[in-house]
Amino acid sequence: MLISDDQMRRAVSQGEQRSQLGLLRISVLLLLFCMASVASSQTLEILLINGKNGRPMVGESSHVNVWVGTERTNAILVPTDKKGIARIQLTLDPTAENIPKPGKYASIFVEHPILKYDGRLSINVPYAVCASGGSNYSWLGIMNFSTSEILEHGKSSPNTCGKATVQPKPGQLILFVRHLSWWEEFKS
Repeated sequence: MLISDDQMRRAVSQGEQRSQLGLLRISVLLLLFCMASVASSQTLEILLINGKNGRPMVGESSHVNVWVGTERTNAILVPTDKKGIARIQLTLDPTAENIPKPGKYASIFVEHPILKYDGRLSINVPYAVCASGGSNYSWLGIMNFSTSEILEHGKSSPNTCGKATVQPKPGQLILFVRHLSWWEEFKS
């Protein structure tokens, strides 16, 4: 069976169209993948508020110790900015993490940490937390939170130290704290 020139041109044209369609599909998939990797990263803010006067906790020693998930045993020490906010970036891409390998028991200081997302977030602060618990409450305790709840709705701890209130925004965790008393510092 012989193929005419017109049939040959149509076959070549159809092959080129399939090739172009294949390239278009690949381009769209690459674009969607890039957009998904950007969208898969979210910032979580931890705001430290003085429960007595409602002002942000700032200063040279103001920070939060953070653990995301249960894989990491060392705390990630994240400093607060001049508004009392410590920020962490959560990502679904484990290769985007920027946390160095720690020593055996050392905390890791990271100013702008990027961590792999996990449903569990644990935090410790160098202040007394304004929460219920009375004299049995340890200010050295680690608080556990749901990461998804914070990202979707925001979360605020109770304030038993004063009347200050702040409404959290999605992606924001508000912790009401106070400075340690001389007795709490002495016991530590």
